[in-house]
Amino acid sequence: MPKHFNTIKRYLSVHEKRQRATEFNEFCDSFETVDVDAFVKKEIFDETIILKCLNCGFQEEVDYDIISECWDESESDYPESYCMKCNKPKVVPLDVYNKIKHIK
Repeated sequence: MPKHFNTIKRYLSVHEKRQRATEFNEFCDSFETVDVDAFVKKEIFDETIILKCLNCGFQEEVDYDIISECWDESESDYPESYCMKCNKPKVVPLDVYNKIKHIK
């Protein structure tokens, strides 16, 4: 099912990739370690999504991995959540918010 909203991809710098691979290897007890040099050569990115509350307007940027784990794509075209500020079930992706509120 296609996403009906945008996410933000930010590619990691060589330094960030090296740091993540090194940290992974430090905490990797029972798993195989990562080849740091090979990891640095890959295109790695963080993906986030901007969510906004339809009720109070509170906005935040969160890791898309967290949202995608909680969202059942077969039930809705976009994720919905509770607002951290007003506690209403009205938090949606910014694109959806803009469409509902008729903002371009």
